[in-house]
Amino acid sequence: MHPDADKVKIADDLKIKWSGVFDVGDFYNRLKQWFVQEGYGDELKNFKEIKFVQRVKQTGKEIEIKWIGEKNVSDYFAYAITITVAASQIKDVEIQRDGKKLKMNSGSLDIRLFADFVKNAKGRWKKESFMKKVYERFVVKERMDSYKLGLYQKVYGLQDYIKEYLGISKF
Repeated sequence: MHPDADKVKIADDLKIKWSGVFDVGDFYNRLKQWFVQEGYGDELKNFKEIKFVQRVKQTGKEIEIKWIGEKNVSDYFAYAITITVAASQIKDVEIQRDGKKLKMNSGSLDIRLFADFVKNAKGRWKKESFMKKVYERFVVKERMDSYKLGLYQKVYGLQDYIKEYLGISKF
């Protein structure tokens, strides 16, 4: 993202807290797959794994992840979605499903989602440029509002995707 770009918060700290049995590796892969499928997951261009830490403690493993995915939606606008995952008390467990033993994990997840709408993403104009203000206020105002709504729907869609994976009701 260019230093002259402006960010507008669309979603600030959407939280999902959950405890139960799940597959840590599958969860990680499905989250990554969502970012790739939605156009935020090209690690050479627009996806950054800011943090991946794994610790082993007496209470189980702890894993911390932070990703930022960006997506240009036009020549001037972009989306940025940040996700943090803090997994704790992760232990290996065996469960019975359909008469078969499966190796899974149990633990707690604290997931947070943030979404920023980025204007002037490529730095076409300086931050305080008069032309930038005119362009945003009069030329692309409706398109800008439409893109903001699109990002809002996208980040809440990600939240629903995670809840569905974890089997949490969407109320």
